[in-house]
Amino acid sequence: MQKLLVLIAVLVLSVSCNEKKKTAKSFEAALEVETGHSWTVAKLQTEKGSFTVFKDETTGEYVAYDMSGWNRETMSTIAQYTGPAPVRNLAKDREWVVSGYWEAVYDTYTDYYDEYSYSCDCYISGSRTVSVYVGDRYVDTSHWYTFYTGGGFRFENAAGASKDLETIAALKEEAATSFLKAKFKSEFSLSENRAGELASLASKYQKLENSRELTSQEKDKFALSALGVSMNQVEAAMKKKAEGQDAQYEALLKQAAQVNNTTPEQIGKFFDGMSEAI
Repeated sequence: MQKLLVLIAVLVLSVSCNEKKKTAKSFEAALEVETGHSWTVAKLQTEKGSFTVFKDETTGEYVAYDMSGWNRETMSTIAQYTGPAPVRNLAKDREWVVSGYWEAVYDTYTDYYDEYSYSCDCYISGSRTVSVYVGDRYVDTSHWYTFYTGGGFRFENAAGASKDLETIAALKEEAATSFLKAKFKSEFSLSENRAGELASLASKYQKLENSRELTSQEKDKFALSALGVSMNQVEAAMKKKAEGQDAQYEALLKQAAQVNNTTPEQIGKFFDGMSEAI
């Protein structure tokens, strides 16, 4: 699987993914006007260039269109589409993916006590929570992975991060959060607490984004919580790095590393993965 914090790129920071969603949704609307049928996006990102797979809900047909030939800002009808001919009559298929991870199991109990306080010359009741490691358990994240074939193509997710997201979507919320936590901890050397915080953050973000489009302020809030920097800072630093100016990017790595109590090198893996995923 790809570098873990690519998940945050997709769940928390990926402007590119949001743009692809908007482009696909605008094309979906054009298809509905053209055909009079209801259409849905079956697979947003594929490894075959810029293709997105759509489903005709009326006929059940799956069709792949190259979104590089569609500009949602200037186009509104299928006649304006400039991409190659769509790949029609795709077959929906799936395969069983065996995956899982080990996680530590702790027995937690609360110890209650009375403690004498000189300030009031009395006893004050208190409590402390203690966690004791008792072993490990295997969490099975095996799931069905969906793809589409036809015309000599196999349309599947473009990046490992997207495949990770499909795994998460196949799991119940608690199991998905545990899956994220284990990956954050093992692949990026994050502490137990920080890995848990990021896993919860990513799960909340995904749930919100699935229900509606997030505002730029909300995205900034998630980005600040995850990396200690705003979306504008991320975008500006990545743009400067692409132009060969690394100073702003290096400062970004240091800030994000400090927030996550890890090293700039580890955080750098995230941004490397982010670049690959988008």
